Amino acid sequence: MYNNRTDTQELIGKSLPDQISNFILKKILREDYKAGEKIVEEDIARELNTSRAPVREALYLLQVKGIVDRVPRRGTIVKPFTDKDVSDYLVVMIGIIEQGISLSQNMWTDENKEQFKVLYQDTKEKYRQQDVIEYQDNAEKLFRFILYLTDNKALIKFYEETNQILNVFAQVQWDKETVEDFAPEFDDFANAILESNFDQAKVAVAKALKKGKG
Repeated sequence: MYNNRTDTQELIGKSLPDQISNFILKKILREDYKAGEKIVEEDIARELNTSRAPVREALYLLQVKGIVDRVPRRGTIVKPFTDKDVSDYLVVMIGIIEQGISLSQNMWTDENKEQFKVLYQDTKEKYRQQDVIEYQDNAEKLFRFILYLTDNKALIKFYEETNQILNVFAQVQWDKETVEDFAPEFDDFANAILESNFDQAKVAVAKALKKGKG
């Protein structure tokens, strides 16, 4: 069964560098740090009341994920992105979700469909309220739902890392126009899942993601 974990639950059992890397990532996603901007270890350590050592480890973890770069004589910066970077990661993201749809086909019990439907209805409500941030967040929850049904830990890990990188590279801050473009294709995707039309769901999710993250 899918478990919609909170941020606090996700941090349970994580090392201090992991928690700090998550903290830095959220600052990047909020655009506290923009592409090409330097991240100062001392500032993070002071803000979190910790030493520089775990901050340095946290930045290394983000470097491995491709989110930051270490530049000689400059230090650590948020990795700049190109249109090709975004396009490449978008192809990977679409492939991950399509694979999730394929692997989850036998997992769609009535209970799981009902959970998915509830999440989808909540997403539609955010759309009606024109709550752009919550709408985007809920849409990503539906993608996660499918991946968690597969119980494929590698696929889930690749999704989370690719989604983080796409959000950072694209500096995703959806506006109403983005939502208007994304919503019809996303609705087709969700309805296709509920109707067990998995081939159509794959087509629709590819179109939706290209409009939402492209």
